[in-house]
Amino acid sequence: MASTESSRPSALGPALISLGVPVLFWSILPVLLKYFTRTFDSWTVNGARYLFALLFWLPHVIAHRRDTLPGRNIWKDALPPALVHLVGQILFAMTPYYNDATVINFVSRSGFVFATAFGFALLKEERVLARSRLFWSGFAGTLIGLWIMYVGGVGTPTTSLAGMLLLVGAAACWGLYSVLIRKFMHGYSVRQSYGVISLYAGPGVIALMFVFGDWRALTDATPMQWGLLALSGIMGLALGHVFFFRAIHRIGPIISEGSLLLLPFLTALLAFFTLGERMSRAEWIGGVILVASCAVLLLSRLLGRLGPEEEDQSLPPPR
Repeated sequence: MASTESSRPSALGPALISLGVPVLFWSILPVLLKYFTRTFDSWTVNGARYLFALLFWLPHVIAHRRDTLPGRNIWKDALPPALVHLVGQILFAMTPYYNDATVINFVSRSGFVFATAFGFALLKEERVLARSRLFWSGFAGTLIGLWIMYVGGVGTPTTSLAGMLLLVGAAACWGLYSVLIRKFMHGYSVRQSYGVISLYAGPGVIALMFVFGDWRALTDATPMQWGLLALSGIMGLALGHVFFFRAIHRIGPIISEGSLLLLPFLTALLAFFTLGERMSRAEWIGGVILVASCAVLLLSRLLGRLGPEEEDQSLPPPR
């Protein structure tokens, strides 16, 4: 008994670190992206960030290139989620130019709705939620929260119609991406999966930077700007989801996913002190309704969860 009790703190510590790191990373990320809007265009920021993510994952993919599953081809399996990720990454990279950092993380929580909706269509085990009144209540609340946030922010610098459409489009891509990861990448390790997906999406994002972006601006970037680009790429596109995956395995998906509902509030605090951002009262009301509705959706998943197998695949997208 004594040995069991003494092992709990050592197990709790790594679990909290695994959960705290992505929460910290993804709270800071919108603030960094908003900072980059002062100097670089979205194509350039996206390409530069992905360059570092690509270099981060390349050694791992090369080292594990012979790790295969019988009858499976990871390069074929990774293609559908990689294409959706590419589109989502392009849309997400544009959002800081039309939205404040706080709005970005509030509206991004709606990706949970899209993940469940696409799950209905592509994953049989998700369809049980269609019979849940709790789910539909959370779904409706999310839409109401989004609408209030848009109405409260229209005409102000915090958001715009284009900004809200970009955010919802990116959230839809992340939702579909999460479902495709579960459908096509089950059985592969998370690092192998994201590594191959990065090698698919990375060259596309970098090529688009040279076609549409003012990539020459990078030649004038300061060491601090290069450092922040590298930091944001590795935080959002490389390390964050690996730590989150470990948190899912150590403390379960419900607590892990629920912790992500803290992101918009932490981002709001950071954006207030670093960028001077303030949302209107209506935007705060809409944002709180949106996050609360996502919590209801999370509860509906908890009550309707079918088994432990789903837990291993509840993975967030790179950002």
